[in-house]
Amino acid sequence: MVRNVHVWILAVLVLAGTAAPAVSTAPDARASAFQHDSTFQQDARITGASYEGDAAIDGLGDDLGLWQSGAHRFAVTVASDAGLDNASTCVAIAGTDRELGCQPVSVPAEANRTVTVGAGAWPANLTGEQRLRASVTAANASEPLDTETYPVTVLSRGGDLDGDGLTNEREASIGTSLRSNDTDGDGLADGDEVNTYETSPRNADTDDDGLSDHEEIERHQTDPTMVDTDGDGLADPRELELGTNPNKADTDGDGVPDGLEVNTYDTNPTEADTDGDGLDDGAEIDEYETNPLEADTDGDGLDDNLEVNTYGTDPNQVDTDGDGLEDGAEVDRYETDPTEADTDDDGLEDGPEVHTYDTNPTNPDTDGDGLEDGPEVERYETDPTDPDTDGDGVPDPREVETLGDRLSLALAGLVGVGVAAVAVLALLAWSGRAPLARLREVFGIATGAAGSSDSGDGPEAPGAASAADVTGEGAGTADAERAPATGEVPTEFLSDEEVVFTLLDDHDGRMRQADLVEETDWSKSKVSRVLSAMDDDDTIVKVDVGRGNVVMRPEDLPPGAESAFEE
Repeated sequence: MVRNVHVWILAVLVLAGTAAPAVSTAPDARASAFQHDSTFQQDARITGASYEGDAAIDGLGDDLGLWQSGAHRFAVTVASDAGLDNASTCVAIAGTDRELGCQPVSVPAEANRTVTVGAGAWPANLTGEQRLRASVTAANASEPLDTETYPVTVLSRGGDLDGDGLTNEREASIGTSLRSNDTDGDGLADGDEVNTYETSPRNADTDDDGLSDHEEIERHQTDPTMVDTDGDGLADPRELELGTNPNKADTDGDGVPDGLEVNTYDTNPTEADTDGDGLDDGAEIDEYETNPLEADTDGDGLDDNLEVNTYGTDPNQVDTDGDGLEDGAEVDRYETDPTEADTDDDGLEDGPEVHTYDTNPTNPDTDGDGLEDGPEVERYETDPTDPDTDGDGVPDPREVETLGDRLSLALAGLVGVGVAAVAVLALLAWSGRAPLARLREVFGIATGAAGSSDSGDGPEAPGAASAADVTGEGAGTADAERAPATGEVPTEFLSDEEVVFTLLDDHDGRMRQADLVEETDWSKSKVSRVLSAMDDDDTIVKVDVGRGNVVMRPEDLPPGAESAFEE
């Protein structure tokens, strides 16, 4: 009768049996039950068999695997209904005449017994897929009462059953399958994973980065043992998603690792110049401290690259030279130098030339009159956009030259009167009178001390004229107070106003404006400016007499006359 008995059922039967004296079971024996086929007679049968030696192999699934070398022992369980005495239990290799060992066994009626049969080393020439035959034979019988066969795989330790490049013993030690050359099914042979790639043959994705070991090695050439092959801060799958190179830390070669570009600066790791301004992202970040996402970091109208490599301006400063004009405007609109506050070196910065004086910041002499814009504004107070500021027909340079000649003569005179000047200054410091009066006194110019027309006590000052020349009436004491002096103060010591007063005093208190121009040798515009200022201060008045203005003091204004400035 043939029957299949499952492993776990056999194990239960073994445990349920009653140990016979002939049973030998080592305390540390390792039991491995067999699947088997059996044929038995009613009075004796084999109900199970297991391996108890020290050479069992893990990694062969449900089949029993044995190393060829080693001390093999097999536990065989025999059952009997009528009882069995002095029978023999043997273990052999099925299909051969090679018997591995036998052991006597006696079984009481309706009981079972398990005996251990020592088999020694397995024959070296009978490895691979084999079948173990267990039998029980009555004493003095030639045919067995029952026979069972069990599948068994016998391997040499140095062999390679699955041809994956790992020895059977190595695979058994690391827990890979001895029957499959790719235990984890990742497309890589176990031997290659262990010996070449140092990946785990039991884990299809050794570094758990989401890419299988085979995919990393064969397709992407990344390191299957590292989540971030190039160490740039981006995991390999993330780089594949972004289109960056997982084997190159700086895909675009701009000096910034891909991870920093993505996670910190938000720049494009596949474009060296994210903002397209002509500067690589790395240079913008590390060297120029500009914004790699903005072509014109300071918003001055010039791209960062132009500022750095063409114009030499500061890409972080709107107005590099601080002249009041933005760099872009200087380059594109005014054609000035954005690194020089005063492009034409005329003494005026470009910003004021453009916004205040309306001069040409690239031409030191905007009006072409021979005077640079700066001196016209700062020194001469002339109009740098008009060659004849006062419109008197005399160009500004000629007027300035004439003035300079006079100043030179005045300075020469001052050398001759230096001692007198010191004395005058000393007397001025001592006197408490008005400056004009003190000068008149020092230089012997008569004042009101000579008498007045009201008192009649003193003689009339020589050359004094009556106001009747204008009105027909007496001028009163005012003329007496302005009587000509017996001496004259050098004009170098007088202010413009005092010069006018002196000339009025020298001309009976009144003069035509045209005569003042001739007497002072000033320009018409200067005379006009001085008289206008004095009129605003109410120190003189100008009377329109038809062909010109007559200048006089307010107190000398004839009744009924009107100032030239009155309507």
